[in-house]
Amino acid sequence: MKKSYEIPVYNNEVRLAISNRQNHPSFAASWADTHLITIQAHTAEEALNICRRKHPEKLGFVLGDVSEAI
Repeated sequence: MKKSYEIPVYNNEVRLAISNRQNHPSFAASWADTHLITIQAHTAEEALNICRRKHPEKLGFVLGDVSEAI
């Protein structure tokens, strides 16, 4: 049975652009703030892998620690 997991995610490239008073060419300024992403998965590792596919680190996304949603 799948469980709900939460992963905090922000975009470091967006944070850098905002700190330089610029807009990021691809992502909204809101990605400078941490978003709590909820993923349905069998394990925490699977949830992290799903999140990485949707929010790849190579595009500047930073993923925090996975926790099981309450």
